[in-house]
Amino acid sequence: MIKDLLPQQVVCNEKDEKGKPCHGKLKRYYPFASYFNETDPERLKEIKTEFGANLKLVLLRCEDCRMIYRLPEVLKEKLDQK
Repeated sequence: MIKDLLPQQVVCNEKDEKGKPCHGKLKRYYPFASYFNETDPERLKEIKTEFGANLKLVLLRCEDCRMIYRLPEVLKEKLDQK
């Protein structure tokens, strides 16, 4: 599952089975870069169908629960300028 990033969000808001939010840090995630070893083929397939297999694709991923977040258009533009 891929979630949308909320405005001003810096930590994960995915809830566990008890309803507690994760609050893990969100880090940049390049799913098709050679240095990321994504072990879940279903997750890679889901990312590939939604975004394509671009090597420079940037998403955010929680360090703790591994939830993936889409970047809003404003952030995508800022990252593309760098």
